[in-house]
Order: sequence, then structure tokens, then C-alpha cells
Amino acid sequence: MAALIYVNFFSHHWLPDARWALAGLLALATAGTCVGYTVQAIRRRMPLLVSFALIGFFLWVAENMATYFGGWRYPYQLHGWRPVGLDKLGAWYLLISVTFVLAAIGRTRPTDPAPKS
Repeated sequence: MAALIYVNFFSHHWLPDARWALAGLLALATAGTCVGYTVQAIRRRMPLLVSFALIGFFLWVAENMATYFGGWRYPYQLHGWRPVGLDKLGAWYLLISVTFVLAAIGRTRPTDPAPKS
């Protein structure tokens, strides 16, 4: 899945964009999967797709802030700032799944458990 998503980021310029189909397949492949995280020594769980959506949303917000403050500009922003399109939310959502896979592949040892207070 991650390889298909990554290839689509480049190939959608000359091939049909498969973003929605890939998002649907990703939802099916990860249904029921949760990620664990710790906040103030309390272990919590969140559905994986919710974590992808939240991370994608905050990246989209950061992208809007960066373009607003002139970090870079897209061609449609050259004559005045406009928000980054909502379609980028979907792109960030899919890109995060690729990032999770790359992090899992590159992991060399299990993470240490959270320290107990």
C-alpha cells in the first residue's frame, strides 16, 4: 500500500490520480488497527486512521501558516495569499501512512517503555 501511495504522488501528473481509491484501500487495510501513545504516564489508544487524519490536518494547518508568512508560495498565491486547498488534506493523510511504514522499516530496536513516575 505504501509503495502504491508513494508512486501515485509522482505518477498522478501523467496518469489518473488514484488518491481516493488508495485512501479507501488504506481504510480497509487498517480497519481495527490502533496506535498506542502515552500522555503523563497514562497509556492511551487511538484508531490508526484517526491518527493519520489528525496528523494530516495539523500538517495542512502548518502549510497554510508557512505560505501565509512567506515560507514559500504556490503559483496561485503569487498575487496574494489564498489558503492551501482542502485536497492537500488527503495528500497529507496518505503521506503520513508512508511515513509510518518507513519508520517501522527503519526501526532497529524496540522503543523503551515510558518511564513511570
